[in-house]
Amino acid sequence: MRDVPTPPDGPRVIATTAGLLLSPLDWVLDAIADAGFTGTELLVSHDADTRDPAGVARRAAEAGLDVPVVHGPYMVLLRRVLASSYIDKSRRSLELAAELGAATMVAHAPYRWERRARGWLAEADAEAAEAGTRFAMENLYAVGGRKLSSVVTTEELTAFDHVVFDTSHFGMAGIDLVEAWEALAGRVVHLHVSDNFGQGKDSHAPLGEGVLDLAGFLAHVGRSGFTGTVALELDCRPYLDTRESLVGFLAEQRRRAERGLAGLELTPTPQRHRGGAPPTGARARADLEG
Repeated sequence: MRDVPTPPDGPRVIATTAGLLLSPLDWVLDAIADAGFTGTELLVSHDADTRDPAGVARRAAEAGLDVPVVHGPYMVLLRRVLASSYIDKSRRSLELAAELGAATMVAHAPYRWERRARGWLAEADAEAAEAGTRFAMENLYAVGGRKLSSVVTTEELTAFDHVVFDTSHFGMAGIDLVEAWEALAGRVVHLHVSDNFGQGKDSHAPLGEGVLDLAGFLAHVGRSGFTGTVALELDCRPYLDTRESLVGFLAEQRRRAERGLAGLELTPTPQRHRGGAPPTGARARADLEG
């Protein structure tokens, strides 16, 4: 049961498939729907089902979901999915998003040394608009003290008309969330929300259980008039022992996000795997994973 309904004119809380990368897509979509979500952000991955827009649309509809956001396969572990070239990968991701009717395609920036790809970014918005969607750039962070991505800071994000605001990534970069929001709010079309354990890793931790002031930040976003999508991008590995555990975790995180956006406390609860220790058989996370 939803204890704090999302206002119809406020942000829409959805769940991403990214934290369930190795699970069958129809199983993932059913779990997301059973947790009370009405929409999902689809991560395009090695799973051929995620690259079939007609099949995704059918599976989502069967689960009672829509797909307003598609995340291109930019993570290191997905480097050869769709294409190995950044430009070709982006174009194919835009086409897939448009075929699904998704309003937003989430992109990671090229590496700093990928000059041709960085130059193409000036054309990305026009190509996205022609396809029928929009190209939105997500903030990343330095890895091992090295700034590999060409987009990390708020200043670098201001070069893009459409921005995906990732709370864990800003935490990794040591950037204050509210200050970043104030600098970027007019450009943000989508959020990736998760906490961070403050251990130097992109932990995508449960809301309210890390070092980020998500309660204050979400309340600020809720008051700002933002009407875009808010995807919970969480590490689900500690909750994969049973389907019941996963659905319960996702439902609780949805309620926390809705409470936060309404200006209420996140009210964290003890977690069996609190601290982010992965269970047996969990997938490894890659550097620059978004």
